[in-house]
Amino acid sequence: MKSSKSEAEKVLLGKIAGVHGIRGEVKVYSFGDAPSDFNKYEKALLVMPGDEEHEAISFAVEKARIQGSIAVVKFAEINDRNAAEELRNAEVYVEADDLAELPDDTYYVRDLEGLCVIDDETGEEVGVIAEVIQNTAQDVYRIVLNSIDEDESGSEDRYEGSRKEALVPAVKEFIKDVNVKSGTIRIHFIEGMR
Repeated sequence: MKSSKSEAEKVLLGKIAGVHGIRGEVKVYSFGDAPSDFNKYEKALLVMPGDEEHEAISFAVEKARIQGSIAVVKFAEINDRNAAEELRNAEVYVEADDLAELPDDTYYVRDLEGLCVIDDETGEEVGVIAEVIQNTAQDVYRIVLNSIDEDESGSEDRYEGSRKEALVPAVKEFIKDVNVKSGTIRIHFIEGMR
């Protein structure tokens, strides 16, 4: 195990939820739509729980398989249950350059966060996606709405100090267009949503 001092951008794939068996395999809960196929990655970067500096440790992916809603992963450096147990709750990353190309209408969470939200009906810029909340039913976009009050300095920082938020399920009924290149997402809002 060695620390990764690389400046390459890393992308969070999931979190180690526990161990599997006695040979050092771990169960990885994926933050995406389905468990990531770790077989396509040669290495994973782990950030251990409680590591305030978020220093990533590089592990070689020996083998992986999907089991239900999780990935069962064997790292070459981990050979028994006790060593695997030490990885519990570690966040699992890969380098952005190692990510696979996605099909149309599919996006990485990192591509959605920060997109400017446009009201599909009025064309008005209403806020920014602050977070993609992932659960078992569907993703939910947490949108920080533009503040309608300027502060005393006349600041135009439209998100700073804004406290109003909207939660929008990521379903076709509400999400009308995602354009990562232009940095926008068009959403159909219904009454009471914002």
